[in-house]
Amino acid sequence: MSVGGTALEGRLRLALGAVAVAGLAVSGYLTAVRASGGTPACAIATGCAQVQQSAYSEVAGVPVAVLGLLAYAVLLATAILGREAARIGGLFTALVGAGFSGWLTYVEIGIIDAVCLWCVVSASLMAIAVALTATRVWLSGASAREVAPAAEVSERPLP
Repeated sequence: MSVGGTALEGRLRLALGAVAVAGLAVSGYLTAVRASGGTPACAIATGCAQVQQSAYSEVAGVPVAVLGLLAYAVLLATAILGREAARIGGLFTALVGAGFSGWLTYVEIGIIDAVCLWCVVSASLMAIAVALTATRVWLSGASAREVAPAAEVSERPLP
């Protein structure tokens, strides 16, 4: 029995898709602002420009916002696909993304001494993605555990 067709799985996939689209919007905005040489709008915090212009805004020459675009695109794809590999790939992507976001948050506060609201939103979205993808994986495992004992009982020889 697969969890892929359940109503809860459908709601989890829809929620993950919404999180991924929101993440694509945030990272897409930051990518566009960086490409244009502009400064990100920062309504509450004032450190968005300082964070985006820091040495930590790139990894091997690739802007962190572009990495975010890739991660959120993968999460969207895993939300669309209902297979087990998509559930596990989504969880892996969300865990890596949340870990990286956590490290970047530490860098913002501890090293750069500035906080970017867009980065906080993205980190929050990744944390939500971890919860959603972990639930999908857990439910698929629970579904498999419920089926396994029934299959074992039916295969026993009759006395």
